[in-house]
Amino acid sequence: MVTSIKHLLSKNDACLLLSLIYSSLSCAIEEDLINLINDLKWLFPHEFAACVLLHRSEALIDVSHSINVSYPPEWCSLYVSSGFDKSDPVVQEMARTGQGVQYWTDTYKKYDAKAFVSCARDFGLREGYSHGVRTRNGDKRSFFSFAGSSLDKHPRTELILAHVVPHLDQALKRIVGVGKEKAAGLGVELSSRETEVLKWAKDGKNTWEISVILSISINTVKFHLRNIMEKLDVVSRTQAVAVALQDGLLRTE
Repeated sequence: MVTSIKHLLSKNDACLLLSLIYSSLSCAIEEDLINLINDLKWLFPHEFAACVLLHRSEALIDVSHSINVSYPPEWCSLYVSSGFDKSDPVVQEMARTGQGVQYWTDTYKKYDAKAFVSCARDFGLREGYSHGVRTRNGDKRSFFSFAGSSLDKHPRTELILAHVVPHLDQALKRIVGVGKEKAAGLGVELSSRETEVLKWAKDGKNTWEISVILSISINTVKFHLRNIMEKLDVVSRTQAVAVALQDGLLRTE
């Protein structure tokens, strides 16, 4: 992960990315999250952005738990009134796969949705990226989209999204109040070894590097990571770091 960042991001961009991740921990209201997402324009250009929650079972957008950062209001109204969430290829793919980075053009090729795509492009939504995050047992998954008249596919953009979206996910859920009751009753505790493993994961070390640093086998590192993700109800180490920082299980320094 460190090597990828080093090759794809300049030192200044890497520092900005870390600053945005750190700022996400203090997002308390909708305006905070909107400002944070707008600041991502310094890392990759986009004209439109939005973050929503999807119901796991029906793959429907939960409008009450959605924040429109800069999508055209007319498109949002048309989208909801026309039930486009049922024909939007990106939403359908997110419902099927659960999470991950999607480049819209790639996803469109998998579905017969020419009418929807044509309509979206009428509003300037020609190219875009979406990234979803889900929990193991949660009934909702977050969904962040960034679009523009021209947004090229690039590994650098995908790297940025992969690192920042899990933290935006935690901010979104905190702001709209999803999972507060569950979190309050969990009382999650990590063992000292699990904390060590997650701390090094936060610092960008891969599984092999963590095994060398802690003088344990790769399989033992994987065992601890699986336990951590199970305890935190997440599906990736990046998401685990985001949740652990949010819940005070890891320090930011």
